[in-house]
Amino acid sequence: MSLNLDLNASLKPLNEWYCDHCGKIIKAPEEGWLEWYRDILGKHDQSNGKGFRIVHHKNECMYNSRQMFEENKLTADMYLIDFTGPDGLVYLLSFIEHERVENNAELIEIIRRIHVPYYEEARRYHNKAEGDGYFDGENEITRYIESTSKHILRQYK
Repeated sequence: MSLNLDLNASLKPLNEWYCDHCGKIIKAPEEGWLEWYRDILGKHDQSNGKGFRIVHHKNECMYNSRQMFEENKLTADMYLIDFTGPDGLVYLLSFIEHERVENNAELIEIIRRIHVPYYEEARRYHNKAEGDGYFDGENEITRYIESTSKHILRQYK
């Protein structure tokens, strides 16, 4: 599915996000939903969480739990606002700490999107910046810090 992103619209950092399903802006944490799923491995066994997505809290954007169940997957989800702020960060980090995530990098990207100012919007321009060599010689932290995101938005938006 191709997303209909409005790249000219500016997001309010830590209060607006792009929906991973439709690409439109989620205008408030209360309108957003964080969802993921687990594979059903056996009668009482499930895999760790994966497929983390930030979406509108609307049926047309959320995973179809019935269809997912037919594919031997169980969905899990909560309001996005429950994952914002310091308590939300603690909750998300507990997924990693207690090994409830299949791929830590996937959840870490969600954490950055929710908790690092300007990152959600700037990440849309990372490919363009990479093409220009903006990230050449960077360390493993540079592309994720707030000042980098602000610079990318000034340079590439």
